[in-house]
Amino acid sequence: MKAESLPLHLKYRPRTFDEIVGNEEVVESLKALLRKDGVPHSFLFQGPSGCGKTTLARIVARELGCDEREFYEYNVANVRGIDTIREIIQQCRFTPIRGKVKVYVLDECHQLTKDAQNALLKVLEDTPKHVYFILCTTDPEKLIKTIRTRCVTYSVTLLPTPKIVMLLKRVCESEGVSFSPKLLREVARASGGCPRKALVILDSVIGMEDEEEAIAAVEKFVPDEVQVVEICRKLIDWRMSPSVKWREISKILKSIEDDPEQIRYMILNYMAKVLLDTPDDRIAKIMALFQNSFLYTGKAGLVYNLYLACKVGGGS
Repeated sequence: MKAESLPLHLKYRPRTFDEIVGNEEVVESLKALLRKDGVPHSFLFQGPSGCGKTTLARIVARELGCDEREFYEYNVANVRGIDTIREIIQQCRFTPIRGKVKVYVLDECHQLTKDAQNALLKVLEDTPKHVYFILCTTDPEKLIKTIRTRCVTYSVTLLPTPKIVMLLKRVCESEGVSFSPKLLREVARASGGCPRKALVILDSVIGMEDEEEAIAAVEKFVPDEVQVVEICRKLIDWRMSPSVKWREISKILKSIEDDPEQIRYMILNYMAKVLLDTPDDRIAKIMALFQNSFLYTGKAGLVYNLYLACKVGGGS
């Protein structure tokens, strides 16, 4: 497929570290690691969907000198059994015909069965010199601990709105189109901090000339925002008792299916805007509960911290 006809999130997928927007600490750490001798043979990239884990994997493979024909990417959701790992182990025995190394990327690796994970652990413990493994996951807690400890781990995160806007501006300039700052901010807000989703949304409105029509189209992509805003409003309704707050918030939570990280990001953004207008220690305390990622704890972590947030500033 010609580049001109590719969707934006594929057309502008970074091919080098310098093209990546956001997650600067991860990028700089990887660049430094790859300059050293004795590069680890097992990497684990963890973080929310659409934040660049497999993109990083592809860039690392190129930096390691891997030829495209010696690069193997598996979507584990489709091939999660032990037979897949056995096939990889068999392939590992042969040195690369092209390039310096072979690289195996296992996307959504947490979906591997326990037997498959145990088989993978064995090859991670004794990896041939010409082979590198890059594991990518949105749910690292489902990986057995021994796999996680065998890998050098990097956590990618959702991007703040200014970084998403920067990415959108860069793409718009390359495409020769001009959008108002307002529309770009709306696209960034609807993306929930996910760069891939931001480009998918931009792609859907890039041909629209009427800005109000484009903004209305963008609104359709906002993830469960109405429910999240309602949760936030209840959290800072100091008239409500903690027990009543939790009863009402728990009902809303049961209907929300979005990534807990995106919900955390929306809660933080909402509370930050309120705090700027109304300085209040109680709001700051709520924000503190949502500073850290729910990558390991998932929805359970979100539920627990919302329960704690209900108690901030409340009575019995």
